[in-house]
Amino acid sequence: MLNDLQLNNILEDFDIAYWKIDLLTKEISWSDHFEALVGTPPADESIFEYFMNNVLHKDYRYDFRVAFENLTSGSEDLNQEIRLKLKNEKFRWFECRDLKSKDSNNTETAVLLFVNIHQSKRDQYTIEENFFYYRETAEMTTTGGWYMDINTKSIYWDDVTKKILDCPKDFNPDYDKRLQFYASEHQEQANSIFEKCEKYGIPFKTELKMVTLYGREFWVQATGKPVYNEEQQIIGIRGVLQNIDDNKSNELNLQNSLDIIAAQNSRLFNFAHVVSHNLRSHSSNLSLVVQLLNEAKNAQDKIDLIENVEDISENLDVAISRLNDMVSHQNLLKKERTVVSFKQSLDIVISSVSSLINRESAKIIAEFKALKEISYIPEYLESILLNLITNAIRYKQPGRVPVIFIQTYSVNDQNFMEISDNGIGIDLDQYGDKMFGMYKTFHRNPDAKGIGLFITKNQVETMGGSISVTSTVNIGTTFKIKF
Repeated sequence: MLNDLQLNNILEDFDIAYWKIDLLTKEISWSDHFEALVGTPPADESIFEYFMNNVLHKDYRYDFRVAFENLTSGSEDLNQEIRLKLKNEKFRWFECRDLKSKDSNNTETAVLLFVNIHQSKRDQYTIEENFFYYRETAEMTTTGGWYMDINTKSIYWDDVTKKILDCPKDFNPDYDKRLQFYASEHQEQANSIFEKCEKYGIPFKTELKMVTLYGREFWVQATGKPVYNEEQQIIGIRGVLQNIDDNKSNELNLQNSLDIIAAQNSRLFNFAHVVSHNLRSHSSNLSLVVQLLNEAKNAQDKIDLIENVEDISENLDVAISRLNDMVSHQNLLKKERTVVSFKQSLDIVISSVSSLINRESAKIIAEFKALKEISYIPEYLESILLNLITNAIRYKQPGRVPVIFIQTYSVNDQNFMEISDNGIGIDLDQYGDKMFGMYKTFHRNPDAKGIGLFITKNQVETMGGSISVTSTVNIGTTFKIKF
């Protein structure tokens, strides 16, 4: 049997101290190592009470006292984690557990071991603290983690990822259905980057549009990289995805605004060019006539030249009038939006061009059931309808009754209007880039001035929308307006 000195030396090497407790007399004796750790209790104070009041952390005093009483009464073993204040005034973690034995006098004795677990406890707290910060960071940045096991064809999502995708915490993603969480137009891209990462170990960091469990689309930044085993074989892909929908929406809106500003700048440049060209043309003609008048040798020559002055004056007046029309349309921007009925706007337009419609026997079909009204400037909506309807009639297919189909609808909270006709169409390969330019005409119609579509596009874009066109020669044309 080991004596106390030998036992103390062995346990000290493992930083383990102990008490010996006589269960009959309740007398306690500390090992030398325990006393070396916490100090020597005063002679006039109970060892146990000194321990309770000066060594044991106050948070553990009640539980330890109860456990100690249970131990000495023989009803329960003692097994607790506690904090003790050492002689250097610092608290350290110990695991406390008992061993019962009988001494040489056959007296039942409890040995209470105090095992230093401070380092492992601190590591545990560090891990928990790091996990806490990871979890908080993930929550605050809406960033979720995921892992895809290539061998087992299984997918793991953490709670944040499930939250981002509106999935319950007990949701188990299906490997074969993983692409359903990507927008249809981004599924091919998602499949490609995962395939390259799985086959060739190529990491990825890209922006994708995903779909929640309930079909809501949103933007994420997806980052992934391969996971290798010891043989350097790819066994999985892990990564994170961050919800960037707000930032992406702002970016797209900003880009849309920049595109509109660029388009407006282009039109302003175009407008300035037209003004400069037209006025210079008329002023040059006028200067030339004045020069000829000065050089005229007889009255008849001067009279003939004066007729030219009249022509120049008339042309100049027409040019300025057209330019004034364009400026007038720009001034409508200052007006407030109001709720406008598509049907009422169409009725006004049809009434204003009823003679043209009747003369050509044009048929206008309108479907406004899906979207009956919109917040817009009424004059703009009427102008857009007027330009596109009159264009459809003017450029009808010879021998064919012009039919114009107007439809409004909403998709993903975005409002649209389409105006289709069965006219002669436009060769977009030849004229597509000039479609909405000023003074651009594509047919030999003498009424064509090349201003209507320019103004229409300007009106749509200044209201924050866009206009696109599809057309087939001899079949018809469709203008699609996104409000």
